[in-house]
Amino acid sequence: MPKDVADAYRNTTSLSFDVFVQVMMRNLGSSAQSVRAMFSPMPVEKDGFPNPHGKPLGRLARELHTTQLYPGENLTKLDDKFIESFGDQLNLEKMADTNYAARDEKGGVTVPLLKWSSDVFTRAGQVAYFGDLLGVIDPDLTWTFLEFDNLSWQILFQYPRIVSRRMHAARERLTAVIEKYFSVPAEERGEQAWFTPAMEHEMRTIGISTHDIATMMTTIYWGFVYSKRLQQSKLTRWWLRINTNTRKASFWMLAYLIKHPQLLEQIRNETEPAFKASGLSVDYLKDSCPLLDGVWNETLRHSAFSASVRHITEDTIIGGKTLRKGNRLMIPYRQLHFDEGVFGEDVHDFVPARFEKDPKLLRSASWRPFGGGITMCPGRYVAKESVAIFIAIALRRFELEFVRGQVFPQGAEGTPVLGIMNIQDGQDPLVRITPRQA
Repeated sequence: MPKDVADAYRNTTSLSFDVFVQVMMRNLGSSAQSVRAMFSPMPVEKDGFPNPHGKPLGRLARELHTTQLYPGENLTKLDDKFIESFGDQLNLEKMADTNYAARDEKGGVTVPLLKWSSDVFTRAGQVAYFGDLLGVIDPDLTWTFLEFDNLSWQILFQYPRIVSRRMHAARERLTAVIEKYFSVPAEERGEQAWFTPAMEHEMRTIGISTHDIATMMTTIYWGFVYSKRLQQSKLTRWWLRINTNTRKASFWMLAYLIKHPQLLEQIRNETEPAFKASGLSVDYLKDSCPLLDGVWNETLRHSAFSASVRHITEDTIIGGKTLRKGNRLMIPYRQLHFDEGVFGEDVHDFVPARFEKDPKLLRSASWRPFGGGITMCPGRYVAKESVAIFIAIALRRFELEFVRGQVFPQGAEGTPVLGIMNIQDGQDPLVRITPRQA
C-alpha cells in the first residue's frame, strides 16, 4: 500500500539503509577497513568538501552527488559532455563499423536496439565522468561492464560466489581498469566530471587505498543515477550508477516510439526547435516539450522494476504488521505503478498523455520511479536530460523502424534487476536506421 511505503521512508531510526549498504560494499570487494572508514565520523575542520556536521563519508557522498547532479554549472557540464558524445557516436559510418551492426546496399544500418543503446550510453557516461583515459586503458571496457551489469542483480540477492563467478570475474576486470586509472597522477588524466576528483580526494583523506578507491568507484561507473535509480533509491545512499539504468531507459523509450510511428513524428517535431544556431538547447527540451516529458514518465512507469531496501534494526510495525529485528525490508515499486485506482483502467496501455491530463500523478504516493524519502535519487535530472538529448539527436538525424518480422520485446519480469527492467532473452529487436532526407 502507498501509505505503508511512505511510513517506511519516514522511519529512519529502526529501518536502516547504512547496514545494508555496508554489506553490499563488502560483497562488491571493499575491504573491511575501507568500509569502517567510510562510515566513521569525519573531522568538522578539514579541507575539501564542507562537512560542518562531521558526517561519515558514506553519508556525505550524497551531498557530493547532489552538487554534481542538481541543476547548476556541474550538471550543465555533464549535459554538454553527453551532447558531444552522442553527436559523435550517432553517426552511420561509425555505427556501421561496430561488430553488431549490418550495413545494407541502400545506405542503412541494422542494429540490435538494446545493444546499440547500451553501447552508446555506456561510452557516453564513461567519458562524462572519467574523460577519455579509461577508454585508452581498455577500449573494450564497455563490454566488460555490460557482462557485469547483466548479472549484477546477484549482488543485491547475495548469491554465493560459487554460483556468481561470471559476475565477479567481470566486476574484477572492470575494477582493475579503474584502478589503473586512479594510479595515474590526477593532472595527467585529462578532463573529468567535478565529482570524480572530489570524491577521490575525500577517500584519500580518510586513508582509503587506491585499490579500494577503484572498488568503490566501480559502483559509480555502474549505473546512472543513484540509482538513476533510472534508480532509484536502491543500493546505497551514496552510490551513483552512471550506466545501468539510463541505457535501458533509452532503449525502452525509443522502442515505444518506434512502435508508435505517429508519436515518434510528434516528438521529432516537438524537439526540433531545441536545435539552435548555438547548439542543442537542453533548457528547451526540459521546459518546452510536454509530450517528451509524458513519454519519459510513461516509459518509466512501464519499465521501472526497482525495490528499495532497509535493514530492520528493531522490531517495527508497518501497516499493522510487525517486522522483526535482523531481517531486511524490500519495497517494490512496480505494483504501485500499475494501480488502476491511481492510473486508470488503461493502466497496461502506453499512454503518455495521462501525465499531462492529470499532473497530480507525478505527486502521487504511487509514483516512485526514483525511490523516495532521504534516498530519493539525486541523479534523476541527469538521467532524464541525457535520455532526452539522445532521443532528440537520434530522431533529428535518422529514420528508425523495426525490421520486418520483429516482435516488440517483453520485459523480463522474472529476472531481478537494479532499476529498469531488462528484456527477455533473445528479444533484442533489430532496428533499421537510415539517414533522414534534408
